[in-house]
Parts: sequence; structure tokens; C-alpha cells
Amino acid sequence: MDLILGTFAASFTGGLFPVINFETYLAVAASNLTFSALVLALVAGVGQTTSKVVWYYAGHGTTALPFVRKKMDCEKWKLRMEKWERRTQGRPAYAGGLLAVAALSGLPPLAILAVVYGTLKANLMLFVAITFVGRVLRSWMILEAAAFAWLRA
Repeated sequence: MDLILGTFAASFTGGLFPVINFETYLAVAASNLTFSALVLALVAGVGQTTSKVVWYYAGHGTTALPFVRKKMDCEKWKLRMEKWERRTQGRPAYAGGLLAVAALSGLPPLAILAVVYGTLKANLMLFVAITFVGRVLRSWMILEAAAFAWLRA
């Protein structure tokens, strides 16, 4: 049970503060697996997705803040947001694909994409579903690779 709670805490914290590398935690946790790596990957996916929803709502709610509103009135900001809107609005395959790539690989950074999607008020359920699946697969691959490496050591 400690491994489950620790994994959730590490994945949530790592997702909220991207400078904390939760992948390293997973690699070490793989040396002590007493059950399926998929179970731990699911827990990591829940933790990571929950933290990315916090980032999503940060982007969603910041547009009402006066200093952000002032920044958004800047022409450069408007052009960037219009560019993202053109890329994603009416193109769910592109928006979902970009999100899936970020969730699986970390590039572009998922926290930044979460804020952008929140600012654009993208579909939250789609955001959660794609992020969860991508983060579970990423965590599972890390756990399996690390477990294999631990066995060979």
C-alpha cells in the first residue's frame, strides 16, 4: 500500500512541479514491484492526470486576472493565441494528437499544453482521457524497462 500511495504522491507532485522527475521514482519503484507494473502505471496515470487538470484550470481561470488580461491585450499574445486557436479549433484530431504526443513523450511539455488547452477552454473530458491514457502508457513503459534493467543487473 505504501508503494501505491507513494506512486500517487510522486506522480501528482511531479506533474504539478515539472522540475521534480517522477520517472526516476518509477524506475526505482520498479526494483521493488510486488504486483503488476500496470497497476502502478494506472496509479501514476491518475496522479499525473490530476495534476495536469490543475494546470488546465490554471489556464482556464487566469484569463480573468487583471494582470493576465493586460498581457492578453498585447498584440504578440493575441497572435500566439489566435495561432493556437487556428491549430486546434475544429481540428480535434490535431489537438488530440498533439496532446497524446505530449502525454507519451513529454514534448511539448504537457504542463504548458495543459495551460494552453485550459486557456482555449478545450473539452475537459477529452483532455483528461487523452492525458490519462498517455501517462499510463508512459509510466508502464518506464516501469517495464526499469524492471527489465533491474533483473539484468
